[in-house]
Order: sequence, then structure tokens, then C-alpha cells
Amino acid sequence: MKKLLFPLLALLALSSCSPQVYTLVLDVRQPSQSGLDLARKSMAIVTMETPDSTFDRNAASAMARVLEQDYYGGEELVQMYRVPAADSVSLDLMHSLVMDTEADVVFLMSSAIGMPDEKARLPLKTNLSVYDSMGEDKVHRFKGSAFLTPKDGASDLSDEAEKVGSRVATRFLSTWKTESFSLYYFDDFNSSSWEKALRLAYENKFGKAIDVWTQFVRDGSALKRASASYNIAMAFYLLEDYEMAAKWLDMADSLENLSLSQGLRKRIKSRLEK
Repeated sequence: MKKLLFPLLALLALSSCSPQVYTLVLDVRQPSQSGLDLARKSMAIVTMETPDSTFDRNAASAMARVLEQDYYGGEELVQMYRVPAADSVSLDLMHSLVMDTEADVVFLMSSAIGMPDEKARLPLKTNLSVYDSMGEDKVHRFKGSAFLTPKDGASDLSDEAEKVGSRVATRFLSTWKTESFSLYYFDDFNSSSWEKALRLAYENKFGKAIDVWTQFVRDGSALKRASASYNIAMAFYLLEDYEMAAKWLDMADSLENLSLSQGLRKRIKSRLEK
């Protein structure tokens, strides 16, 4: 997958026997410009069998590639489907497409290409309906229009279709926000392991950092076990697995009253409510 977070800066706050705080400043994925949050969701693009379905299939393919690069690190995970033409796009239809495709988010594309104008341009109108089964129970509708200028005439619109699909996809790409995140570590006889976990976190290797912190959850004082549990909760939050983050933060809170816990709790709650 594409890296979800990109480290920009690391600051170290020094103290003595109490936990020290290591702060990462990261770019964090936010909802797309469309308002839809597509992170960690499966997607499918559906086209209708219309006179311009070939154009739509090419556009949908290009759209899929752009979304795959952003959300799946280039892996071909966006599914492609075709359905018979429909006069209108209803909520029931989108529900059916979610069931048929088994995707969390379904895009339904339908375009119409008109007759050439005096400049030999082809007017295009595209309707895109989107349903997020994990979000609000409504159909999100997007409309666009443009003039196509195929080099080889109307018989070859593949290049134009790819341009349209790529342009449509940009509305659904992640936006990013810079935020700071704090982690605990101890400067003791195990300091090399604590520092190793921080380095892994700095390098976006949160899964490996979790493996290191897990050893401190099993042994040591309640404060160290709580601090390690908090760090694991933060790592899962940064991996966008908010349910696991909440579970590990619950464990941390059951062991010790940590000063950073409340802030992370608010962040997790905000994400789970979206």
C-alpha cells in the first residue's frame, strides 16, 4: 500500500525516570474533496451498457488506476462491473450493487456523447453516483460536462476517456493534514529496545514497532506496560485501525492514568464516528 503517513520531523522531550515523550509530525490522510472518506474501504466501479459504454469502461479503468495508486499502493484492487442501462439511479439500485459487488463503496458511471459542433468537438456529459455502505445511507451524485477533441475522430475516444477518468478520480483522492503524535519511551536498561520501536515508528513501520512494544506489555511495572499499550494504540490509530486502537487504549487506561491518553481517546472517537 501507499504509505499512509510521511514523517516530517521528530522532537525529543527529555526527562529523568518518568516516561519521556517522543513526538512525530506526520501527514495524515483525510477525507477526499468529495467529502467521502474512502480509506481502508473496498471499491467497485460499475458502468452501464449504453451506446457510450465503451467510453465509460475506458474512463472507469483510468479512474480505477488513479484510485488504486492512492489507496492501495498501485495494487489492482478496484473491481470493475457492467450492468444494464437504467433510466434513473435510486438508493435501492445502489444497495443492490453493493450486494452484488461486495464492495464497501460503489461508483456508478454513465456518460452521453453528443453530436460534434462546428469545431468538431464532441459534447460530453457524465453522471457519477457513489454509495458508501459504511457511511451515510444516501446516493452521492456528481455531474460533469466537457468537450472532447479526439485526434482520430469519434471512432477513437480511448485517450479522451482515460483523461476524463483520471480527472474524475482526483475528486476522490485523499487530502492530507499535518498533525503531531506523541509516543512514550523509557531511558532505562531497555532503552535500546524503546528507541528501536521509536525508530521503526519514525520510518512508518508501525507493525514492527508494535512487535517491539508488545514485549513491554507482558513484563515490567504498570506504568511501563500502560505506556507500551498506549504506544500500540497510537500505532493502530496511525494504521487507521481505530477499533484496535480503542482496545489497546482501554488496556492502557486500565493499568495507569496516562497524561496523553485523553487526547488519543478523542482522536479515536472522532474517527469512529465518521
